[in-house]
Amino acid sequence: MNTQAQELLKALPVDRPRFGDTRGGAPATFFESISAGLSANGGLFMPEKFPQAFKNIPDFFTTILPTLTIPEIATLVHRVFIPREDINDEELSRMMHEAYNFEIPLEKLDDHTFVARLDQGPTASFKDLAARSIARLLDTWSEVHHKPLNIVVATSGDTGVAIADAFGKAQNITVTVMYPEGGVSEVQEKQMLRVQERNSNIQVIPVLGNFDNCQDIAKILQLTRELDVHNKAGIKEQISYKLKQEISDAELEKLSEDVKTLNLSSANSINIWRLIPQMVQYFVSYAHLLKTNEIKADETVCFAIPTGNVGHMMAGLFAQELGLPISKFIIGTNANNVMANIIGSGVIKHKEFTNTSAPSMDILDPSNLERLLYFTAQKTGHTDPIPYEQMKKDIKNVSPVEDIPLSKYGVTPEMLQYLQQLIWSEDTETDDELYAMMSYQYQKNNIMLEPHGVSALIATIRTREKKALAHEATVVVFETAHPDKFPSALTASFLENTTYNHHPELEALRKLKKENMHKPEVCAVDIIKIAQKIKEFTTKER
Repeated sequence: MNTQAQELLKALPVDRPRFGDTRGGAPATFFESISAGLSANGGLFMPEKFPQAFKNIPDFFTTILPTLTIPEIATLVHRVFIPREDINDEELSRMMHEAYNFEIPLEKLDDHTFVARLDQGPTASFKDLAARSIARLLDTWSEVHHKPLNIVVATSGDTGVAIADAFGKAQNITVTVMYPEGGVSEVQEKQMLRVQERNSNIQVIPVLGNFDNCQDIAKILQLTRELDVHNKAGIKEQISYKLKQEISDAELEKLSEDVKTLNLSSANSINIWRLIPQMVQYFVSYAHLLKTNEIKADETVCFAIPTGNVGHMMAGLFAQELGLPISKFIIGTNANNVMANIIGSGVIKHKEFTNTSAPSMDILDPSNLERLLYFTAQKTGHTDPIPYEQMKKDIKNVSPVEDIPLSKYGVTPEMLQYLQQLIWSEDTETDDELYAMMSYQYQKNNIMLEPHGVSALIATIRTREKKALAHEATVVVFETAHPDKFPSALTASFLENTTYNHHPELEALRKLKKENMHKPEVCAVDIIKIAQKIKEFTTKER
């Protein structure tokens, strides 16, 4: 770190941050929040307060921020949520310099629109930024507490690859990645199989279901750690309506006994420490605009985000709470547009799951919706508890002819108004629209995008057309994955033979044939069988 960054870090006041949860459970410390992943009552951890340390540093957001490197920004952002008693300044700085060892370039589409390329990390997606941070933080937890950890991850494509790669060399941590069979691109699947081949502490499980099934299994496994007479019926009900599986009391008790021996944790975005590191790309993008004189000091910026599980946008809300001058968020969704309906219309609409060219957004039950509503309730002074579990049940089972208003769950008009003023949502219903925009942007700007980033760009264009955003407002569009991950989309866009910057790891992977790689047996949506696979893997000799 340079001298100025070291002085900033040393002077940064840090309390002992605590993390409450969305369902009113007991607050957790830093180490408790990162290792547990999920609260014992099923709630999601949230910072109890957002420190105003950066606001209290004169000229931080005007002249200081653009002088800092990415690892220095990451160190400062993490510092305000991690007590020095747990990780000192020197150690935290070392971790962040190891984790954030690649660039986040900004490409200019026009005078008011920029693309932040979050696809430059080792696995070519924005998930690298958070995965490489949480890997180092959990490795520290394991060393401090002298305990192994077994991480269970559900992925719709990029998370599993990034987490597996980040934890691949960990000595006391194993990772099990579940992904929907046929629901990720061939490149993403080959990436996961390659990481599994290279690292004995990584296993992948293709599941005969969709991402929501994988995510539900990961979350329910966490809940069974605290099985008692009060929550047994609730867990069985979740297994029934989420997984369409019936199990006996004896099977549930055996499942709980097995899980308790595993010391499970999560690295999905249900873990708050997947979200906190993602603030970094917001700070870095803003700093880049200042450094290149694209914006003036104190000018606000809008961010456009491809949205599936809502974690990336939640990180933006956190960054805004820390003082980063953000005016608005635009979320782009695809045919699985549950969030567009919730934000835009304030209702839950029935959706049949659809496989699209943007698989990381193929999500009908976004776990971070719970965090978003909790955050909104706090900002609007709403104190009545929201029945999140009933909402999730309805999302999965709402009939095709029924729309359920959010007011059914206690979401007030003030809460919905707050959301709609802060967030504008647009959906792109067909892959053809994405392909057309990919081709147009390459022809016009010589910039290669892929379906996820393009969905956010289309949402930006439509938001301006509807005058929900001033034309002169500065927008940063997050490109969240490298185009090399989606060769079929490039072919459909007539871009497969064009010239652009290939990702070296993906270029090498392209030459490998999937049939020559070891792919595990596909597993049914069966929580007991999957738990057994995890137990067998974590206890085998390495």
